[in-house]
Amino acid sequence: MAQQGFPRGPPSSYSGPPGGFAQPPRGPYGPSSTGGGFAPPQQQQPPHSASGGFPPQQQQVPQQPPRSSSGAFPPQQHFPPQQQPPRSSGGGFPPQQLPNGGAFQQPPRSMGGFPQGGPPLQGHPQPGFPPQQGPSSQPGFPQQGAPMGFQGPPRGAPPNPSAFGTQVDDSDSFSCAPGPPGMQNMRPAPGPPMMQGPPQQGQHIPPPQMHQPGAFHQGPPPPQMHQPPPGAFHQGPPPPQGYGAPQGQQLPPPHMMGNPNEPVFTPGPPFHQSTAAPIPKPTPAAPAPPAQRIDPTQIPRPLGKDDIVTYVAKGATLTMPPPANSKYICIDDGCASPRFVRPSLNHVPESKDLLNQSALPLGAILCPLAKLQPGELPIPLVDFGPSGPLRCTRCKAYVNCFTKFIQGGRLFACNICAMHNETPREYYCAVDPMGKRRDATERMELARGSVEFLVPPVYSVRPAQEVIVVFCLDVSLFAFQSHLVASIVAALPAVLETLRATSPAAKFGLVTFDTAVHYYRLDQDAISMCVCPDVDDPAAPLPANAWLLPVNSPDAMDKIHELQDLIVTLFGASAKNQAVSGAAVTSVVDSLQLSGGRICLFHAGPPRLGVGKITREEAASVYGTTKEVELFAGGVSKNAHYEELARLSAKSFISVDVCSVANPYSDLAEVSRLAELTGGYVLHLPQFDKDKPEHMQYCTRFLTHWFGKDKGMEAVLKIRVSAGLRVDTIWGSFMPSGASDDEVNIALLDQDTAVGVTFVHDGRLTDEHMSIQAALLYTRVDGVRCVRVHNLALPVANLVTNVFRHADLDATCALWQRMSVKLIRDKSIMSGNGQAVKEKLVDDCVQVLTNYRKHCATNSSSGQLILPESLKLLPLYTLASLKSRALRNNLTGQQARGIIDVRADERVMLLHILNTVPVEHAVSAVYPKMYALHDLTEEVGTLNEKGQMILPAPLPPTAEKLEENGLFLLHSSTFLYLFIGAKTNPTLLEEVFGVSHVDTSEQSINLVGPAEQAGVLREQIQAVVSHLQMQSPVPVPLEIMTKSDWRSVRFLSSLVEDRTRNEVSYVEFLCQVHKKIQYKMM
Repeated sequence: MAQQGFPRGPPSSYSGPPGGFAQPPRGPYGPSSTGGGFAPPQQQQPPHSASGGFPPQQQQVPQQPPRSSSGAFPPQQHFPPQQQPPRSSGGGFPPQQLPNGGAFQQPPRSMGGFPQGGPPLQGHPQPGFPPQQGPSSQPGFPQQGAPMGFQGPPRGAPPNPSAFGTQVDDSDSFSCAPGPPGMQNMRPAPGPPMMQGPPQQGQHIPPPQMHQPGAFHQGPPPPQMHQPPPGAFHQGPPPPQGYGAPQGQQLPPPHMMGNPNEPVFTPGPPFHQSTAAPIPKPTPAAPAPPAQRIDPTQIPRPLGKDDIVTYVAKGATLTMPPPANSKYICIDDGCASPRFVRPSLNHVPESKDLLNQSALPLGAILCPLAKLQPGELPIPLVDFGPSGPLRCTRCKAYVNCFTKFIQGGRLFACNICAMHNETPREYYCAVDPMGKRRDATERMELARGSVEFLVPPVYSVRPAQEVIVVFCLDVSLFAFQSHLVASIVAALPAVLETLRATSPAAKFGLVTFDTAVHYYRLDQDAISMCVCPDVDDPAAPLPANAWLLPVNSPDAMDKIHELQDLIVTLFGASAKNQAVSGAAVTSVVDSLQLSGGRICLFHAGPPRLGVGKITREEAASVYGTTKEVELFAGGVSKNAHYEELARLSAKSFISVDVCSVANPYSDLAEVSRLAELTGGYVLHLPQFDKDKPEHMQYCTRFLTHWFGKDKGMEAVLKIRVSAGLRVDTIWGSFMPSGASDDEVNIALLDQDTAVGVTFVHDGRLTDEHMSIQAALLYTRVDGVRCVRVHNLALPVANLVTNVFRHADLDATCALWQRMSVKLIRDKSIMSGNGQAVKEKLVDDCVQVLTNYRKHCATNSSSGQLILPESLKLLPLYTLASLKSRALRNNLTGQQARGIIDVRADERVMLLHILNTVPVEHAVSAVYPKMYALHDLTEEVGTLNEKGQMILPAPLPPTAEKLEENGLFLLHSSTFLYLFIGAKTNPTLLEEVFGVSHVDTSEQSINLVGPAEQAGVLREQIQAVVSHLQMQSPVPVPLEIMTKSDWRSVRFLSSLVEDRTRNEVSYVEFLCQVHKKIQYKMM
C-alpha cells in the first residue's frame, strides 16, 4: 500500500532513479555535478549470468570503454555476457590531511557494501525498488564497505575547537543506492569524454576521474585501496561504539542476505574533505565478492548506558547537557539543572533569520518541581524578611546569579530587561575588581541557578490552601461489574497512609453517586449518609468540615474501614444502571470553592442524567475519516457545562483528576476538559474486569504513587526571557492567565508536570548571552507559600553551524509533540486534511535536515543522507511519533477490516499525557524499550550497591529481536506489554506463571502474588515490572498476551522500527526523508 503523505513506489517497469531518490534534470550530455547538466536516456542493460550477477572471475576481462566528462555510458552500448567489464571493489581515497594538521584515514567506498558484523535486514521490499526475484549471490560487487558512523565526541563532551568554522564535521552521513542485479540506474562519476560506440582494438582507455567521494569506478580499484580480508578493516576508522554488530556474530551466507533490492547505506566523508587526492592509475583486478545488504544494527539508535555521569551546570557553558533519558547527577554551580529547564537550542540564534536557517524550534521544556536524584543538592530556601525577595523594578525579575552589580555594588543591572536598579542598603556589599560581590558564595540566590524564596502575605489572595482530597466514586451497576468499586474501596487504607506520610494536615472525603449524589458525615461517632437528589442543580447538603476527615485524627483508619463496609452494603445488592458523574463533580466543586482542593473522579460510564449529561453516541463509521476529530477534540456538545465548570475550578484552584473504566464510548473529550484546565490527570482503563485480580493491586499502586509525589498547589508560573525575545506559546495543562501571555495558573502540579514554551525574536540579540527565568509561586504541602526560581543563561550564536551543533534532540521532539497535539485537536484543519499531523512532522524533520545540508554540508555528495551528530536520531523519533497511538491515524477501507485501532477515549488520554509529561517521558512515550525476560541473570531484579534496580539489557523495538520461545517485555510511558512466544518452553511457563500452557485469548493470567510451581524467575519479573510501572508519571497496567490474543496487534504495532499497517519501517523512512531532501536541494 502506498502510504498517504509519501510518494508512491514505482511500477514494475521501473526506470526511475536509484532507491527511489530524485535525480537532477537529464539531457543529451549526461548529468552535471552542479545539477545543471543533463543525462542521456537509459541504456539497455547487459544480460546477467545464470547466477543472477556478473560472469566469474576466470573469464576474459575486456578493455574498458572511455568515459565522458559527465561519467555516463555511451548510448545504446551493449556488452555480451562474456565481455562485461569488471566492477571496482571500492571508490575510496588515500589518506588526506585535516585542516588542523592531523591525518584522517578516509574509509573505502563501495557500491553499497557493509562491513561484516550482524545479520542483514530481513523484511518487506523497500518502497521505490523493484520486487525481489529471489535469493541470489551478487558477484561483481564488493562484500565489505566502509564502516558506518561518525567518530565524533560524545554528547556532553565539549566540541573540538578545530571543528568550529563555516563547515562542521559532527554528522553521520549515509548514501543510498539500489543493490544488484544490473545496477541499471547507477550514475557513474564524471570522467573523460565518452566515445560513441564500442572501443576499438588496441585503443588506450584512460582511468576514470574522481571528483567527489563515493564515486563509482568502472575499472579496477587503485593499488592503495585493495580489498581487505574478511573481518579486517585497515582502510578507515572503526565504527563508533554501539553501532556495530555483537562481537562474534556470524554473517549468514550471501543467499540469505535479505532482499537484494533494499537500499544500501555507506558513510559519507567529513565535511572538511571536499577535494580528493590524486589516484594512481588502476591495474586490472578480478571482480570483488558480493555486496551485503543493509545491517539494521548500524543505523542510528539510542544508546542505553547504565553509567551515571556528573554534569556541572555552570553559567553559559558550551557543554551539552546529558540526554534526558540517561542517568546523570547535576551539580548546580550557577545554572538550573536540565531536569528543571531543558532548552531546545543550547546556542540561541542572534536573529530571526538565523533561526529560520535552522528550521528548529526555539523554546524549552519546564518542569519546575522535577524530582532530584540521589546525590543532588536540595534547592535552598532563602528568606528576605517582610520585604520579600529583591526584584527588578521594571520587569519584576528576581535577583539571581546572572545579575550584575555595578558602580561598586550600589546599583544592579537586571539580566532580563537591563534595567539599572538601586541596591537596598541592607543588601549592599562591595564588589571585587571583576565586578563580583564578595559575598556571592554565601548568598544562595547569587550562587545557585535554582532557589526558593519565602514570600510575605502580599503574594497571597487568601489563606494558604490545605491539602484536601475528595474521591467521587461511581457505585452504579457497571461500576460493580467492572470491579471498580472493589478496587477503589480496597485502596482507601493505603491512600490514607500515604497522605499521613506526605501531608499530615491533609483532609480526606468520599462522595458516591448513581442516580443521586451521596455525602457521608464523618464528624460524628457513627457515619451517616446524606443524599442530594437534585441532579439538575446540585449543591452540597453538608458543610465541608462535616464530610471531610482529617487524616491525622486517631479514629481516621476506623472511619475508613467503616466506609468500606457501608458502601458495599448499601449499593452492592441494589446497584442502579445510571450514574450522574457530572452532577457529583459540580456539587463537590461548589463545596470547595473557598478552600480549594483535589477531586478524583472514578466513573464506569458516561453520565446520562442530570447536569453535564452526555447524549452523543460513538459513530464507528467516522473512524479513519476527517470527521473522527469530532470524537476526541471535544467542544461539540449541546451545552458547555464542562468548559464552564473547568474554568470555575481553575479559578478556585481546584484540581480534577478523571479516571474512566468505561468500555463503551463515554465522550471523555468533554469530561477531560476538567483536568486540562486544572492540572489534573486523565486515565482511561477500558479493560477493567472483575476476573482480573491484578487491577486491585494496580489501583493501590497508582493511587499511592499519585499522592506520594512532591506537589504544589494554587500555583502561578511566570516565564521571563531576555530583551530581544518574548514568549510566543505555552503548551501544557493549565488555565491561561488574563494578566499576560507569559503567565499561567495551575491549580495543582507535581514532579511529573511539565509545560513547553516557545520564544520568538523581537529584535537582534546584542549581548553574548541570553537569560531565561521561570518563577513558580505556589503553596507547599506544609502550608508554606514560596516562589521557586530557575535561572538559565545560554550563549548567543551568530553561526548556524553552532546552532545545529548544540541542538537538543529530546527537547525538540517534546516541543514538536506538543505542537502536534494542538494540531490534531484543531477541527478546522483536521476536518479538511486528516494527514495534517503526519505531513507537519515529516516536513519539519525534512526541513531541518535540508537546512543542515544546505548550510553546513555543502560539499557532501547528493547520494548521502547527512545527519548532524546532535540530531542523528531525529528521523527515528519523528517516525516513532507518527506510529504512536496518540498521533497515528485509524485506517479505513479494506485494510481496516472493521477494526478500530485507536478509540476516541483512549486517544484523549494519550494526547493529554504527551501534552503534560517531562522530556524523558515524552521520548519514552513514542520510542519504547524492549527486554528479554526468559534468560535473566541472577542479579536482575535486585538492587545494586547504590540502591538502583538492575534491569535486563534493553533491546531495540523491532521484531528481529523476538524469539518464538521467549518472553519479552515492552515498556513505554503509556503502556507495558508482556508478550509470550508461541513455542515457549512449558517448563519456563510453569516457573513464571505456574501453568504449562498459556493462551490469553481463552484465559487471562497475571503476576500477582505467588503461584504454585513458580520459581525465582517469577519474583525477578515481578520486581522488574513493579519498577518500570513506577517510572511512568501515571503507572500503566501490565497486559500479558500471546500471539493468538487480539491485543498482540498492539504489541506488534508498537515495534516502531518495523513496517506496520500505518507506516513504513525505519530504513524505508530514512530513504523517503532522503528523497524529499534531494527534491528540496534541486
